Amino acid sequence: MEIISLDIKDRDTAEAIWALQHPAYRSEAALIGVTDLPPLRDTVESLQACGETFLGCRDEDGELNGAISYEQDSDSAEPDHYTICRLMVHPDVHRQGIGRKLLDRLLSERPPGSRWTVTAEIRNTPALSLYGRFGFVARDSFKPIPDIELLRLVRMPLST
Repeated sequence: MEIISLDIKDRDTAEAIWALQHPAYRSEAALIGVTDLPPLRDTVESLQACGETFLGCRDEDGELNGAISYEQDSDSAEPDHYTICRLMVHPDVHRQGIGRKLLDRLLSERPPGSRWTVTAEIRNTPALSLYGRFGFVARDSFKPIPDIELLRLVRMPLST
């Protein structure tokens, strides 16, 4: 299992991420009991235009089976403030540590003084549990659309 940087501007890479994102988010939609999640509306083109930085996990056959994306928060007064935008694992390989490996790699690549934010649907207990193991704590919740309640989690800077 190899974790690599992914170039979202490359069409083939964006298509591979899109092909991963759809089964991953359909699985989440079923888990939380909704029929539609905003990431399911993404297209290859909208992914290419998202401005996020991606890491991916490829299996021994080169297939993309997990990805994580983030962006630096340019509006924050803190220079090392980042937002995790997506963390997705193909349903065929759930519970094999791929999400943990992606999150570990991402957090280890940024300065230890970084502050991180992520949102997860309040009923997505596997995601909330994973983020909790990495020191993320709940800050607040909000409803961006009916039937979806997101919990905002924050990981404060580690002392150096």
